Amino acid sequence: MARAWHHLPVSAIAVLWNLLLLGDFLGLLLKAPIYMSWMTPEQAAWYAATPYWVLIVWAIAVGTGVLASILLVSRMATGAFFALSFLAWVVVAVAMEVLRDPSVSTVMGDRSLWLLGAAIVLAFLFFLYARAMHARLRRP
Repeated sequence: MARAWHHLPVSAIAVLWNLLLLGDFLGLLLKAPIYMSWMTPEQAAWYAATPYWVLIVWAIAVGTGVLASILLVSRMATGAFFALSFLAWVVVAVAMEVLRDPSVSTVMGDRSLWLLGAAIVLAFLFFLYARAMHARLRRP
């Protein structure tokens, strides 16, 4: 079956978005100078105190998102990876906003909530898209 006209644009957006999130995660994890330069000492200390289990779930969120996006380009079944990314983003958001004291929005401002919300919504939308494309490929 031929590709849908929207497959490559959606796949490209998914790859770019998830690579952006991966870059953000690695920049913070590795304390890249470009990231640390715009943070106050309090913000840097807050990120440094992030529990390891949150970092692991965050890594799963970005890693499975990147993998699913790359597989989406090649039209492989990616729904499970996008679903895992979505669930991991929900856990990361709850951990950073509800379980941490102070919360990420208190330390970093409301933009952090917008980024987490966008990550959750887009992971879910990419999951729905991948599932729909998989169903389309399976039709006789």
